[in-house]
Amino acid sequence: MNFFVSLHKKYTMNTNKTYVAYDATGVLDHENSNLRTFKQLNEWQRIHPERFRFVNIDEIYFSSEHDDLIDSTLKTHLLSIMAQADNLLVIISPFTNVESPILNWQISRAVNRFHLPVIIAYVSKEQLSDHSVEDNWHRLPNKIRKYIGRDSARMCHIPLTQDKLERALSTFSVGAGTYPWNSTTIF
Repeated sequence: MNFFVSLHKKYTMNTNKTYVAYDATGVLDHENSNLRTFKQLNEWQRIHPERFRFVNIDEIYFSSEHDDLIDSTLKTHLLSIMAQADNLLVIISPFTNVESPILNWQISRAVNRFHLPVIIAYVSKEQLSDHSVEDNWHRLPNKIRKYIGRDSARMCHIPLTQDKLERALSTFSVGAGTYPWNSTTIF
């Protein structure tokens, strides 16, 4: 196999559109919040637009400290953006507030209304083991824990690396009907 064919197979174009959900508690502290990771995703998309297609990367940043500002107009806007998505990416880190109302609401709508496959990406992890979900249980948003407990949503768990993220985003899609096996699939 020649180099060009090999390179082409490794970096095929990702046509799936991804909605990114994350908790932005502490958004004013860019170094100690998930906003830093969100900005990293933005940079990956800027550098590799053929590999990453985030539908809400330029959206406003949420903070669970300002829940009173999140009204039905904003939620309606988020739903219209989410309707364009083929999958949902949820960022999990030590900064994630598992009780964040807006994060849990986004996860619930993506699963229940749009039936999106969920990709849960763990920040600062290079690889995951069979026990990774159990080991990170305390970091998972309440809705995700609920879905895992019932095995009622199709979710895959990945380390947040460019390669793993690209593969998961291009593999799982509501449009193609490709989903993880269950709620604790390690990909």
